[in-house]
Amino acid sequence: MHYSRLFCLLLAGLQLILGSHCQSTPQQAAAPAEIHFWYGPKQTFGRLGEPQRWINVLGNIAESESLDSASFSLNRGPERPLSLGSDLHRLARTGDFNVELDWGELQSGDNHLRVTAYPRKGTAYTDSMIIQVERGNTWPLPYRIDFSQVDRLADVVQVVDGHWALEADGVRTLERYYDRVLSMGDTSWTNYEITVHLTIHDYTPSEPGPPTYNVTHFGVAMRWRGHHADDRQPSRKWYPLGAQGEFLIRENKDSCQFRILFDGGRDKPQQYAARWNRLTLGRPMYVKTQVATLADGRTRYRFKQWMADDTEPAEWDVEGLEADDYPSGALCLVPHNSDVTIHGVWVVGI
Repeated sequence: MHYSRLFCLLLAGLQLILGSHCQSTPQQAAAPAEIHFWYGPKQTFGRLGEPQRWINVLGNIAESESLDSASFSLNRGPERPLSLGSDLHRLARTGDFNVELDWGELQSGDNHLRVTAYPRKGTAYTDSMIIQVERGNTWPLPYRIDFSQVDRLADVVQVVDGHWALEADGVRTLERYYDRVLSMGDTSWTNYEITVHLTIHDYTPSEPGPPTYNVTHFGVAMRWRGHHADDRQPSRKWYPLGAQGEFLIRENKDSCQFRILFDGGRDKPQQYAARWNRLTLGRPMYVKTQVATLADGRTRYRFKQWMADDTEPAEWDVEGLEADDYPSGALCLVPHNSDVTIHGVWVVGI
């Protein structure tokens, strides 16, 4: 009886000590993931004009693997589903998002966008930002950008896809992935010539399937009006458009080549340049493109490339004609699975 009582007292004391220890170090609840708006908590659209039918608010939700779903709402309206990456197309990394809004949904002045994340366990969390809309402006032509002099990317272009960073000598893609897109210009632009000063630092070799889909390039799309609405969020259907010229990056850097995708290449033949181009990774180069409607109603597209230490060639690398084309549209710069710094852009009417 004496030993039994002593054992009980010792056991009770041990439970008291352990209980006190557990109470002194309570388990911490997991912190909610952060919602990042890449281009800031207040973003302005329309200051120069409207280069496409959408505005895009881009960002990432950290720790998104723990989420059940995400949504967004505009001006305290109903919640809408928000896709999170990677989707092997426009959304590159885990947790990336692209809120795609039609200009017609937005009011002049401030618009309130709220993004909500719903964890599988725990409480939903939100973050908000302001979309400031200016209307009635037409993008100037001629137009020139020196990205080394730019403080805010949205002051000179509209970002459609991708995470971009301003650096001392230009604007650079932060990840190599499916179409990273900057747009500029006006949907009323018709005939114009573009010169792009850029450096290709590196690239992902093309292979079947995502994210390269058999091609790696730096592209320039002309007579662009925006992605076409489909059943995805964000929309993935980038054609039809005028045409896109793609500077194809090859393993043999002396055999790079231009091709033209007319109207996005859908039901129309692609046209390849008859000559090869030289590329030196990490060295500046130029791409020049041109679009013009001819007297017979057809549209002519032209493309050429040269390294900055060479003289501009007199001839175009490739020219192509298209009938029944889009009559007008803005332009896009489109690195596809390539690490690119864009130093400057010059656009003139022709």
